[in-house]
Amino acid sequence: MYAAVEHGPVLCSDSNILCLSWKGRVPKSEKEKPVCRRRYYEEGWLATGNGRGVVGVTFTSSHCRRDRNTPQRINFNLRGHNSEVVLVRWNEPFQKLATCDADGGIFVWIQYEGRWSVELVNDRGAQVSDFTWSHDGTQALISYRDGFVLVGSVSGQRHWSSEINLESQITCGIWTPDDQQVLFGLT
Repeated sequence: MYAAVEHGPVLCSDSNILCLSWKGRVPKSEKEKPVCRRRYYEEGWLATGNGRGVVGVTFTSSHCRRDRNTPQRINFNLRGHNSEVVLVRWNEPFQKLATCDADGGIFVWIQYEGRWSVELVNDRGAQVSDFTWSHDGTQALISYRDGFVLVGSVSGQRHWSSEINLESQITCGIWTPDDQQVLFGLT
């Protein structure tokens, strides 16, 4: 693994980037299947959340091939959050993007016919500490700083929620490999 830092006038932002999430390229046709793992990780979509409440979605490639197929439009700015975007999480199986802002607003975005639109908005008015999709993409685990935990479906149905009263604060959560249980990290 390596990291490359590039400097230049083109590579700047007018706002702090607070979070990143990568989604590899998904084949569009049967001819491209099965997914070539090397190609999957060489190109795809990078989502960023910034301090101005904007979500950036950019098609990105780590190689210099000129003959590659790129989408018609490769850069999107998704607007709707009222405060800085602190979490961005791809749901690769369902091709959705969840974003959370500092005030607790959660948006689920979906791309349809080359345009991004909001599919779901959830706002409890409490800060989100973590958002994680299940491995199969069918469920979401949302952990809030006030101890509230919610499990919902990819379509927005609430499956389970509870106020977990602990002396510690929930900082993060993750699904077990079989998507049947969740584990939490605490302060």
